[in-house]
Amino acid sequence: MADAYYIWRLAEAAQQIDLLAGFLTTRHAPGPDHLAEPAECAEAGRAAVAAGRLGEALDRIGELREHADFRAGHPHHPGEPGAAEHDALVWDYAKDMLRAEHGPAQAPLATARDLLQRLRFLQREICALPQADAQARADAHYLVGRGAMAVELGHPGAARRELRRLRALAGKYAGDDGA
Repeated sequence: MADAYYIWRLAEAAQQIDLLAGFLTTRHAPGPDHLAEPAECAEAGRAAVAAGRLGEALDRIGELREHADFRAGHPHHPGEPGAAEHDALVWDYAKDMLRAEHGPAQAPLATARDLLQRLRFLQREICALPQADAQARADAHYLVGRGAMAVELGHPGAARRELRRLRALAGKYAGDDGA
């Protein structure tokens, strides 16, 4: 199994290549070959991602960014997304790569629904506790995200581990009444 972080980085590269190539494809410039170089660069980048060559894919992203920077003032220019937006954009790419590597896995629908409901219920409970500080709320959001990711990938056992961690966090703050 490839390292999950490496797969995430490949997913980031694939997402950036698609984003930049899509932007560049929609820009019109005079001449029939005005997009040949960016299109070839995007194709090479996608091939590098498919082959697992992260360094090469990142090089192609750099080239695509250079092409896109010439249109930096354009209202649809893809700027740098915030951290949460970036993760949301990359997540689908990462899921597809993980599914391709591990094959299709799926938790029964009732199990998946139950796990997601319990994760989200505990998250709301922790965030509503007056004793829970910003770090506790951030930890709750993080654990729920990991649990939801495990459910989406069809690994209920991993989701249950995150649920246990979330319960431990809830117990830590529920027992603390400020005294």
